[in-house]
Amino acid sequence: MNILRSNFNTGANVIRLCIRNQSSQSTKTPLPVFGVEGRYVSALYSAALQMKQIDDVEKHLRALQGELRKPTMVDFVETSMISRAAKAKLLEEVGAKAGMPKAAVNFLSIVAENGRLKLLRRMVNMFLAVMVAHRNEALCEVITAKPLDDSTRSALMDALKKFVKDGKKIQLTEKVDPSIIGGMIVGVEDKHIDMSIARKIQMYTDILKQAL
Repeated sequence: MNILRSNFNTGANVIRLCIRNQSSQSTKTPLPVFGVEGRYVSALYSAALQMKQIDDVEKHLRALQGELRKPTMVDFVETSMISRAAKAKLLEEVGAKAGMPKAAVNFLSIVAENGRLKLLRRMVNMFLAVMVAHRNEALCEVITAKPLDDSTRSALMDALKKFVKDGKKIQLTEKVDPSIIGGMIVGVEDKHIDMSIARKIQMYTDILKQAL
C-alpha cells in the first residue's frame, strides 16, 4: 500500500511541477500544445512517459472521452454543489476501480483539485491528438455510401500516401453514409476532399438556379 501511495505521489508531483513549468523532468510533446489545457496535457504526457504508462493512459482516456458526453458526467463536471476536494477524491476512487493507470488517476485528481474539470473534454481531445503525433500517424477518414471493398480500400490507401509526409503511418477510419449517394468524402489530416455524388448534384443544382 505504501509503495502504491509513493508511486501516486511521485506521479502527482511530476504533473503539478510540469503544469507550473517548473520541472526539468518535463518532456516536450511531439505536437505543440497551448493554453491552460496545453499545460495539463504536457504534464500528463511527461508523467505517463516517465511512469511507462503512455499507451495505457491513452486507452483509458479514449474510453473516458465517450463518458464525458453523458448527462450524468456533464452534471458532475458542471455542479458547484460538490467541492473540488470531494470531486478529486471521487475521481481517484473511480479511476482506481476502473483500473486506470496511476498517471491518469493523478491527472484527473489534479484537474479536479485545481477547478479545471470544465476543460477536461478539451484536454482529453488534445492528449489524444498528441498521441497521434507520438506514434507518427496521419489521421484519415473516408465516408462512402456503402462499405469499401478490399480493392477500393487498397487503392485509397495508395492515394492517401501521397498526401502525408514520408514515414507517417495512415490511421484510416471508415464511415458509411447512404445520403452521399455515391463517391466518397475524404479527410486527411487538415485536408478535406468531397467527391460525393450528393455534392456534385448540389453543385449542378446551384448552377442551374443561377442560370434561371
